[in-house]
Amino acid sequence: MKKLIKDPGYLLKVFMLFIVAMTLLSIFGGYQLSKLIYKMNDFTLQQTDHLLLIDENLDDAAIVLGRQVQEWKDMLLRSDDEELYNKHRKAFLNSSVEVQEALLRTKTAMQRDGLDTKEIEQLSIEHKALLSYYILAETRLNPKSIDSSHEVDRQVIGIDRNLQQHIAAVKSDIAQLANQQLNGTIYKQGNRYLVVGLLGTISLLVMAILGFVFAGLFQNTDSETAANSSAI
Repeated sequence: MKKLIKDPGYLLKVFMLFIVAMTLLSIFGGYQLSKLIYKMNDFTLQQTDHLLLIDENLDDAAIVLGRQVQEWKDMLLRSDDEELYNKHRKAFLNSSVEVQEALLRTKTAMQRDGLDTKEIEQLSIEHKALLSYYILAETRLNPKSIDSSHEVDRQVIGIDRNLQQHIAAVKSDIAQLANQQLNGTIYKQGNRYLVVGLLGTISLLVMAILGFVFAGLFQNTDSETAANSSAI
C-alpha cells in the first residue's frame, strides 16, 4: 500500500489494469447474456412451432373427417347411379385413410416433444369404429329402393358428432399446454434477466467503490507530493 501511495505511476497502472479487466469481464458477460437470450428465444420458437404443427394436424383430421361425412351423403344420394356411387365411395374411403394419417402425424409430433399421446390413440380408435358403423350401414343399402338411402343415412346420422367434439377438446388441451409452456418460459426468462441485472448492478457498485478508493489514493498522493514540494 505504501508503494501505491508513493508511486503515482504504479498506482495509475494498477487502476488501468483494473479498468481493462472489468471491461473484458463486461464484454464476456454481455456475450454470454446474448447467447442465453438467443437460446431461450430459439427454444421458445421451436416449442411454439411444434405445438402449432400438432394443432394443424388436428385441424386436418377434423377437416378431412367433415369431407368424409359429406362423401358418405353424396354416395347415398347417388346410389341409383353405379358410376357416381363408386366414385363417392372411393372418395369416402380415401378420406378415412387421410384422417388416420393426420392423426398419425399428430401422434408422431407429440411423441417427439415427449407429450402423452393417449388421447390421439383414442381418437384413432373412435374413427376406426366410426368407419365400421358406416360400412355396416352400407350393407343395408338397396339401390333399387328410393327410400333406402334415407333410411340408411338415418341409422348413422350425427354419429360423427362425438368424434368431432373429441377432436375439438384435444385441440383445446393442446392450446392450453402451449400457453402454459409459453408463460413458463417467459417466467424463467424473467428470473434469469433479474439475476443478470442484479449481477450487473453489483458489478457497477463494486466498480464505483473501487473507483472512489483509487480516486482517494490519487488525491492523497497528490497531497503528499504537494507537501513534499513545499517542504523543499
